[in-house]
Amino acid sequence: MSAANLHIEWAALLVESLVRAGIREAVVSPGSRSTPIVLAAAREKDLRLRAIPDERSAAFFALGAAKTAGRPILLVCTSGTAGAHMYPAAIEASASHAPLVVLAADRPPELHGNAAPQTIDQVRLFGSHARAYFEIGLPDGTEEGLRGLRRKAAQAVFASQFPLPGAVQINAWFRKPLEPQEPNEEDARLRERIERICAEPFPAPYPPRAVPGDAGVDAIAELCRRFRRGLIVCGPGPIAAAGARRAVEELAETVRYPLLAEGASQLRFTGQANPLRCDAFDVFLRSESFAARHAPQAIVQIGLPPTSKGWERFLRRVPDCPRAVLAPYGWNDPTNRAASIVIGAVEETAAAARDALMDIGRLRATQWTEDFAAADRIAWSVAEEETKSSNALTKGALARAIVDSLPRGSLLALGNSLPIREVDSYCPGWMTDTLVWSQKGANGIDGLVSGAAGAASVFGGPATLYLGDLALLHDLTGLAAARDLESPFVVVVAQNDGGRIFEQLPIAGCRDVDPEMLALWTTPHGLDFAHAALLFNLDYRRAENEASLREALAEAHARGGTTLIEAVVPPSGAAAEHARFIDAVNRRLRSETDAAR
Repeated sequence: MSAANLHIEWAALLVESLVRAGIREAVVSPGSRSTPIVLAAAREKDLRLRAIPDERSAAFFALGAAKTAGRPILLVCTSGTAGAHMYPAAIEASASHAPLVVLAADRPPELHGNAAPQTIDQVRLFGSHARAYFEIGLPDGTEEGLRGLRRKAAQAVFASQFPLPGAVQINAWFRKPLEPQEPNEEDARLRERIERICAEPFPAPYPPRAVPGDAGVDAIAELCRRFRRGLIVCGPGPIAAAGARRAVEELAETVRYPLLAEGASQLRFTGQANPLRCDAFDVFLRSESFAARHAPQAIVQIGLPPTSKGWERFLRRVPDCPRAVLAPYGWNDPTNRAASIVIGAVEETAAAARDALMDIGRLRATQWTEDFAAADRIAWSVAEEETKSSNALTKGALARAIVDSLPRGSLLALGNSLPIREVDSYCPGWMTDTLVWSQKGANGIDGLVSGAAGAASVFGGPATLYLGDLALLHDLTGLAAARDLESPFVVVVAQNDGGRIFEQLPIAGCRDVDPEMLALWTTPHGLDFAHAALLFNLDYRRAENEASLREALAEAHARGGTTLIEAVVPPSGAAAEHARFIDAVNRRLRSETDAAR
């Protein structure tokens, strides 16, 4: 005779083991087959639990929390296509090295292949995008089965963090009945067996921290020692990269290399000016005259490749320039031309390289560094002039108002496509001290609201999301996930009636593509979001000029909870606005160069 509540006890031991292995937050999408797991999660006192019905939104919410907290988050779903809705988030977790543990309930073997409802092949559902797959089978009350379950839970949490953080899948089979039953004689013996096992030491997993190898550090140091005309460029990085700010700055100070840090790198928005940090590099590197006269001899890249198109074009001009890539994970070299790939924690690697260069003494500023600093000043001067010309709500003015309004020490979440680029173009790092959350792994617009809400849920302080209208339409159910947040969470949507980034891409310049055909890319929708805010019971403001936007931002940051601000900008003005800005910087750079001669 087996215990009447074997499935309930089995699920409880699984959840308890996951918690002891390091899980502290769980996001569940309720369903019938996952009932034993959800019940166990609800009873686990050391687990913070949130229910989100939409599995896709739930997965991105958990992803956002994992990217911000830097620890694995548990996802629970029922059988069938439920887990498939989590696929995009699993891909992003893999690409951005965010730890997720996806626990999917499954139907027993006798219901597979015979048209049973909500039954699909869930084996290795995420394919190569999962770091590991754990099949735990049907509940097994034997001592060996219970110990194996405990061990697999510890392994799953470990595999989500090492050697490469990402998503892992646990597949759990359950037969009906799925709810608690009247206990029989075997239930007491099963409970005693579980309690005895739980009293024993737990095989807690402790992933190692990646430290740089001596040879890699020497490669970076030797590159910097050989060349005076070098650059340090910082692409998107995880929240944890903020801890490397001082080490990277000290490396730049040691070798006197200009520090080019994009907004999502965590190394830009410090709230302070730095004479070596050139935040406007995306803009001034587009200047043909400046780029032609400032070919670097060496490049040190921190983290992922920068988002900047200006940097991409600049890098193509110097394909043979030796470049060292420094990152905690991944082969971050889409040009396939890096001289060295140094894997290790950024803070330790940068500090080690700095120490290895101490023999060169304190170098003085050179014409090289002064030229970059002067170009940076010019670009920011033009940016301020361009965005202060009127009260009109241009995309540049929108980005600056959002960043300027951020409470110090808050979290800024940026959507892909135009928002992250506009912040890079118009917002210097001395404007505010903030952490920047992004989904720059797979670079999609999926799940941005849900992901940012998940980030805000573990961040605990004020958080602001800036995204486009198509990205919001793509994840409207994310507003449901965000509505219960207690700390201020401000969602600013740039309402320009479609995906206007395509107006800045080559397709817009094709002679055979007329405005009607271009709409297949820009997809104008003719909608506003007031009714979405009403549906999800959110505070809502509509801003059509800079003054009303700043007023709405101030109120939202002070109020708490979730606020949706719809910032109305010209539908087709972004491309022309950015072109005018770039042209103005180019003209000013040429003018300054001629004056110097």
